[in-house]
Amino acid sequence: MQLLKNYKVFKASSLTESVFAISIISICVLVVFMVYLNIISQNKPVYYYEAKHTVEFLTQESIKQQNYEDNAFEYKGYTINKKVTINKEDQMVSLSFFIKTGHNKYKINKLIPFNE
Repeated sequence: MQLLKNYKVFKASSLTESVFAISIISICVLVVFMVYLNIISQNKPVYYYEAKHTVEFLTQESIKQQNYEDNAFEYKGYTINKKVTINKEDQMVSLSFFIKTGHNKYKINKLIPFNE
C-alpha cells in the first residue's frame, strides 16, 4: 500500500477542455489547408510572368511613342495580342493585352492618357 501512495495521481482533463483543444487544432489545420489550396491554385507557368513583364514594357513603349495600333507579338513560349480602344471624350486609351501561353489564355487591361 505504501508503494501506491508514492505515485502522484494526475487529474484527468475534463470533457470541455478536450473539446476546446480539438476545436483549436481543427481551426489551425483548416487555415493551413486553405492557404495551401490558394498557393496551389495560383500556380502559373514561368512564361506568364515573362509575358506580364513584357506587357509592362509594351505599355511604356506605347506611351512614349504614342503607338495606338493593334499589334501581335510572338515570343518564345508565349504570344501577346494588343488591342487598342481610344476614348477621345475622356482622353484615355484602353490597352487590352491577350496573353497565350500553351493552352492557357490571360487578359490584362491598361488605361493610359491620350495625347494628340
